[in-house]
Amino acid sequence: MITCSKKITFEAAHRILGHEGNCKFLHGHRYVCSFMFTAPALDELGRVIDFSIIKEIMVTWIKENWDHNVILWEKDVALTDAIVKNTAQKVYKMSGNPTAENMAEHLLRNICPQLFKDHRATCIEVTVEETENNSVCSHI
Repeated sequence: MITCSKKITFEAAHRILGHEGNCKFLHGHRYVCSFMFTAPALDELGRVIDFSIIKEIMVTWIKENWDHNVILWEKDVALTDAIVKNTAQKVYKMSGNPTAENMAEHLLRNICPQLFKDHRATCIEVTVEETENNSVCSHI
């Protein structure tokens, strides 16, 4: 199997509701997300998928939803309401706590299949790095 991957960076804030340490507070990261794709066969030029296609699709989605935004669990109602009421800041609500693990799963299982449904390549792995020392990987 041949795979290709593309890294995309963005900044966002989040908090982990119920966390026992400092991550219970709103804080930010410079995230690095890596998206790995495979296809049944290489295209006529010898590629899994053109890197520019991954970049165009994923950068657009990330800019619209996560970049310079706050990513919160939908159950984090008090903070969501305070942010929406008192600022012009956008909030992206997730169905689970916005841990790196849940963010990777969300991208792999929910977002990528929709965004790439018209392409022959399939996203099979998403890595989310919160810091240069801390990352998680979700794969099919």
